[in-house]
Amino acid sequence: MNVTVSIEFWHWLIFGTLLMALEVLAPAMVLMWFGFGAMVAGIALWVFPAMPLGLQILIFALVSLVSVFGWRKSRFREENVASDSPDLNNRLHSHIGKEYVLTEAIINGRGAMRVGDTAWRVRGADLPAGTRVRVTGVDGVIFTVEKSA
Repeated sequence: MNVTVSIEFWHWLIFGTLLMALEVLAPAMVLMWFGFGAMVAGIALWVFPAMPLGLQILIFALVSLVSVFGWRKSRFREENVASDSPDLNNRLHSHIGKEYVLTEAIINGRGAMRVGDTAWRVRGADLPAGTRVRVTGVDGVIFTVEKSA
């Protein structure tokens, strides 16, 4: 028995719709573009009904890949643009410019201060405990401080 399977344009359209619907469950913005590729292949098959299966698959693959890479390029193009607040989500940088009191003297450039209920290591010029200091920078998890005016 010889069975031939033919793919109709609506098969591609249903496949594309399913891929786009699956994007809801796996929101990586990739399945949507493969769904778009399947729909383009379906439309191409509708316009040219005698199109061989190999060409349909090639159209699906090319449109899908070009769509994914085109979207990624346009989406992440502005990733390295300078921001007016580059440390927005860095909590330690939010302390820069604020003043605190040393709980441990700065000796040989190292000491400690309390911020809220947490003791933080500080780096700066030697100063006695109890001195009011201003945070001027952050190096990892160590605050750089200077004596307040």
